[in-house]
Amino acid sequence: MKLASEIDLNLLAVFETIYSKGGVTHAARHLNLSQPAVSHSLARLRDAFGDKLFVRSGNALVPTTLAQAMIGPVREALRHVETAFAAAMTFDPQTSTRTFSIGLRQSGEMRSFPGLVADALREAPGLALASLNFRRRELAASLADGHLDLAIDVRNASQEGLCSELLKQDNLVVVARADHPRVRGRIDLDTFLALDHIVASPRPRGLDGADAALAEFGKSRRVSVRCQHVWSAWQIVASSDLICTLPSSYAETMNLVSGNQIVPFPLAITPNAMFMYWHEAADRDPGNQWLRGIVRQHFAAA
Repeated sequence: MKLASEIDLNLLAVFETIYSKGGVTHAARHLNLSQPAVSHSLARLRDAFGDKLFVRSGNALVPTTLAQAMIGPVREALRHVETAFAAAMTFDPQTSTRTFSIGLRQSGEMRSFPGLVADALREAPGLALASLNFRRRELAASLADGHLDLAIDVRNASQEGLCSELLKQDNLVVVARADHPRVRGRIDLDTFLALDHIVASPRPRGLDGADAALAEFGKSRRVSVRCQHVWSAWQIVASSDLICTLPSSYAETMNLVSGNQIVPFPLAITPNAMFMYWHEAADRDPGNQWLRGIVRQHFAAA
């Protein structure tokens, strides 16, 4: 006898239909197949199980003892398959217990994830949600293999199979402590360049958006402190004369719990763009479509 994993699932459907209809001819009519095709499938089943499965009695095929023992488990397995296919083709947020994993960088989690959780669970109280960090160069692979359902991040270099949608454009702002002696509701370029800066990034080195913007004008700044998380940077700014440059939505989120000054960046530059990413393999998945809708609505309202 062959292992179940080696048996074509379609053969089990043929087996169940022959059993239910009592013969090859009626089974072929029900399955919309030719009689020779059903007879060939029955021959393969007999070879796989080492048993005739059905023997002729008059004009009918009678199941053998093995076939009688198999029919219950086979029907149950086919029902499970049908249920799985039906579930894959539909998504009911009110009853779903599905787990969704959203790719977010550390600072992006702070800004977006609490609101996304609230919006998602309001519609789908049985869901499980996970925020996961990711490597940008591996984003397409993480989405393709299901490690992530979608991701929210800055513009990503084109990767095969990656779908994207612009969610929001975010201006850079400068953050300083409330009583900073040189920042009083605004900051000019000379003051910006004269002050020491703090950068929040999980990367150990490299430039950020502010450095790239300054470089376009032939300018540079002095970064005296580098930390891994924006909350650490925010606290350092609140207790020092260092300043920090952030996307405005990050700064506004942080200012809900701590009152630093937020002033416009002293150069006119292109806003940062925030995108939602998913893999083309999940493009028509109803659950993924629903989740993308939640993200889209959240950023539109933010």
